[in-house]
Amino acid sequence: MQLTYRGANYEYDIPTVDMVEGEVAGKYRGQSWNYRYPRHIPVPKKYGGTNHSAKRDFQAGSRDAAAASAPYSAVEPSPTVKEVAQVHRANICSILDRRQQVAKAKGDSRLLRLLEIEWKQMAC
Repeated sequence: MQLTYRGANYEYDIPTVDMVEGEVAGKYRGQSWNYRYPRHIPVPKKYGGTNHSAKRDFQAGSRDAAAASAPYSAVEPSPTVKEVAQVHRANICSILDRRQQVAKAKGDSRLLRLLEIEWKQMAC
């Protein structure tokens, strides 16, 4: 495609992106339409339900299953609530520790007392 910017002509080739169709998102004028994702981005899983893209691959049957499931092989399982809570608690404790160090460096005894109370409540 020939383009011009401030009198300078240049040729621009639109890059092609390999797209993967996701689940059916809805209907418009009687036609189904799907989400589309670039192949390098994993298709997100739905929370609390079945993965519709895996269901679609299973229903395809005659297609090559290895090629159809290739984009989904890199998706890691989502963390459990317990794992997320542990990471969250560890982050809060590290922030609290850093705040205590800064309060000690500044010599702010009032803030140190408040942070010690918060530390006891968290039981880090």
